[in-house]
Amino acid sequence: MSAEVEAMRTFWPTPSAEALERVADFEDGELAQVLDAMGLKGEHISEIVAHWRSVQDSASWASLLAAGLTVVARDRGNVDAALPIWPDLDEEGDVGRLFYFYLFALCFSDTLIFWRSNCVPENVIDSTINVLVQHTATHLRKLGTLGVDAGWWMLLVLRGELLSIGSLEFHHVNLGVGTLAPEWYSTDDPLVRTPGFRRGDSSMGIHIPQGADLSPAAVDRTLREARAVIARVWPGATRRLATCRSWMMEDRLAGALAPDSNLVLFLERFTLVPGWVNGDEDVVDFVFRLPHTPLEELPQNTTLERFVVALLRSGEHFHVRTGWFDFDGVSP
Repeated sequence: MSAEVEAMRTFWPTPSAEALERVADFEDGELAQVLDAMGLKGEHISEIVAHWRSVQDSASWASLLAAGLTVVARDRGNVDAALPIWPDLDEEGDVGRLFYFYLFALCFSDTLIFWRSNCVPENVIDSTINVLVQHTATHLRKLGTLGVDAGWWMLLVLRGELLSIGSLEFHHVNLGVGTLAPEWYSTDDPLVRTPGFRRGDSSMGIHIPQGADLSPAAVDRTLREARAVIARVWPGATRRLATCRSWMMEDRLAGALAPDSNLVLFLERFTLVPGWVNGDEDVVDFVFRLPHTPLEELPQNTTLERFVVALLRSGEHFHVRTGWFDFDGVSP
């Protein structure tokens, strides 16, 4: 197996006896039923089920999958648990390509219980399950095969720390602690002593799914619903910020796109944190979804596409930055 698989095996705990038994006893019919409940297409379900026996017959794959179940069960509800960003396993053959479908299906019932016990509304549960379907569509678009793009992202869903509400995804994260905590103000900035800005303070990380409706009205509706839902699911006693770490926080977009464009209006909701990291790969992946395509061959049909290509061809870097606003509507 690859270095990535060995790294997963090393990082994840020894699989529990319960998890190993769950993998061994999971029948084709139950797998198909769960995949159908998750909203996958019939032909995709058939392909996933067709390779399931190969997982059960492989001690190595069955053990790795059981280790995944074990770590999800251990970390569910712990937003500070480490979350390594593994490369996808497409080069490991059919089982690797389909690995996260199996992990999602096996964890599904326990995650559903966790959501419901934490007062997550059924429509939000349905929308959050659909994150898997969205990442499946992205994989098909990018590679033309069935798989889960950025499969590691499914662990956020299964651990119960990410909810899809309206147009956006909301990730419960403590500032400066979790793996996905955004770049933040320096420790000598007075702001970091303010409630809501301190290391360890609860916050809501905002993520923008592919094709999200970022019109002002849609985002306003989303935030209203999110505030109501999250007040019940993840209640907070102090001021909380919404943060967004993304290529969409690139402030030069405001000068490149129309001032009334949805992306610019979305950007203007945020106060930007000083500093940036190289976002060349991020912007090319999210804007074009054309892996391994030379820069000069990328499409330039939109103002955004032309701006990205021109900036990168000039030798400059695209900036991934962090922005924030008051999530609970509380002023500083």
